Amino acid sequence: MKQYIPEREDIIWLDFEPTRGKEIGKYRPTLVLSSSSYNKQTGLLICCPISTSIRDNLTEVPLTNLEKESVVAASLVQTLSWKDRKAKFIVKAEEGVLQSVLQRLLPLMGAGEFL
Repeated sequence: MKQYIPEREDIIWLDFEPTRGKEIGKYRPTLVLSSSSYNKQTGLLICCPISTSIRDNLTEVPLTNLEKESVVAASLVQTLSWKDRKAKFIVKAEEGVLQSVLQRLLPLMGAGEFL
């Protein structure tokens, strides 16, 4: 059976344990930001976790194509091993979600001029 390799804009299950400090934890959905070629080559992926705890924060991006009302936590970018953290495909992100995440994330990094 061919191994699943996460692709940019995939929403996948990923194990975020163990955590430190204020990091988000649990086995939860996440939005993949990195390309499949990066993910395949490194065994890592760059992602933002998805939460059903909606706080109406400016860095949250709403999702409507999951079972429960959810948001992408655009300010909580992580690089994790998708191989070791039980990555499993759920669904492709809706059109415009990645762009909305980047519009919230890049200014936090001082890179807003790249939009």
